[in-house]
Amino acid sequence: MKLCAIQIPFTTNETDAALSVRMAIDELNKCDSSCDIILTPEYTNAPASFPVGKCIPFAQAHTDALISAAKNAAVRCNAIVAVNYVCEAEPGLFRNTTEVFDRQGNSAGRFYKQHLPRAEKNVNLLDEEYTRSFRRPDIITVDGIRFGFLICYDTYFSEYVAHIAHRHPDVVFVSSFQRGERKDILRMQNQHLAFNCNCYVLRASVSMGEHAENGGNAMVVSPEGVILGEFGNQCGTFTCEIDDIKHKHMRSNSFGGSMIPNEQFIEQARATWAYRPCGSMTVEGDAKMEYPRLCAHRGFNTIAPENSLAAFGAAIALGAQEIELDVRFTADGIPVVSHDSNLERVSNGSGTIEEHTLAELRELDFGIKHGEHFTGLQIPTLEEVLCKFARHVIINLHIKSEETHDAPEYPEWQMKKIADLLDTYDQQEHVYFMGAPDVMQSAIKYAPHIPRCIGAFPDPWEIIERGIQYKCQKAQLFAPYYNKEMIEKAHANGMRCTFFYCDDPAKVPELLAMGVDTILTNDYLAISMAAKKYLVESKKK
Repeated sequence: MKLCAIQIPFTTNETDAALSVRMAIDELNKCDSSCDIILTPEYTNAPASFPVGKCIPFAQAHTDALISAAKNAAVRCNAIVAVNYVCEAEPGLFRNTTEVFDRQGNSAGRFYKQHLPRAEKNVNLLDEEYTRSFRRPDIITVDGIRFGFLICYDTYFSEYVAHIAHRHPDVVFVSSFQRGERKDILRMQNQHLAFNCNCYVLRASVSMGEHAENGGNAMVVSPEGVILGEFGNQCGTFTCEIDDIKHKHMRSNSFGGSMIPNEQFIEQARATWAYRPCGSMTVEGDAKMEYPRLCAHRGFNTIAPENSLAAFGAAIALGAQEIELDVRFTADGIPVVSHDSNLERVSNGSGTIEEHTLAELRELDFGIKHGEHFTGLQIPTLEEVLCKFARHVIINLHIKSEETHDAPEYPEWQMKKIADLLDTYDQQEHVYFMGAPDVMQSAIKYAPHIPRCIGAFPDPWEIIERGIQYKCQKAQLFAPYYNKEMIEKAHANGMRCTFFYCDDPAKVPELLAMGVDTILTNDYLAISMAAKKYLVESKKK
């Protein structure tokens, strides 16, 4: 079976780009019946650097001729042809797409690039909304051959490669630019891909010039991770013969063991709980997630005890973008989740959190005050919350200090302990600190990478000024000390506004219309339904 990869020049202007597209079409037209599988490089209908807004019009002008040539090549050569191009996936929405055509010239399916660099959205104006929710890596089957896909930037994400491997492809198509990448890196990436997925890799790229040291390098790699052929920075069609497209690398199951497929050898001992949180349960980080949002204050605490795993889990299961929780330290230095320092309201104990050890607190009932169904519920540690919900939700982490810390700066050791836990559970991109000025000052010094949200006190009318002073990314307005001018001033200074709090559905439209970015609520379901109704009606106007 002959695998073919077309390599064309990368260009920097529309005139040369048109010639490069023409070359791709000519190469497709040259393919003959000896070709079995043909792949084109990334952006075959727009192989250039374009100014903002120019990529899509150029691609549109060259798409029909390219796709026509691909279909004709599939029929003429009795081959499977995969073309990467800027595709109008939906009316008015253009995506970086690899489309596969079967031997009759019919579309067998499309793959949309999963990991988009900022330039693809901001310069080329391609759609990326589809990447914001879970979708497993596509497998397109033609004539019994299972094809997987990576496009350029996708190749850098080992977690995604592991997911592709889980789907057992026979061939992975890699359409790419990678203009500045060294050839040894390109070899390493594709050898890793082939070895871990236990399949062939067919890579097509763009030439950066005959003598360029970087980029280019169309190649074929075997399931053993052996490069069977590569093309350097030449232009034209690179070909490579293989014997069995479904060949799998077999290896011993440990030294002296029976022979098993390589991907099975890897999969049998996979310990996903030891990896970074990933998969369908994770969400975008705070910097990427869109507004407006709802934050379940102390969890969904109308149905479960506040600041409990049950309340947090209920809110997250119902779709809360954020949860708010309160952190205090025990007598033995363990951060636990409780709003009150005093134990009487939230448990059957007495005294304060700070004067009890964790072991002593574990003897108390933190559920009975909410209702008999929660009898025996224990106070959660911050680590337990992170272990269960890391990257599942954005956490508004309220570091409590006003009752116990009179110093101008929150204790260094406590701030570092919280920051270390966030780092351990990979939550840094899914959290922000909320607190008083002493907390903000400590956060700036010891955890500057964590976004900060200034609290309303001691003077709620001056909250925006304090937010500016402490270089905060957010300010938490406190009813009734707020107005539209404060929100506008916050936005003008690069701050988002959270609002504490709203449990009245009738109040939601007013807050969102004023520009509140995140509404804290104790009654998550009722407020979320009101917010969804308002947003739907707003889009209709």
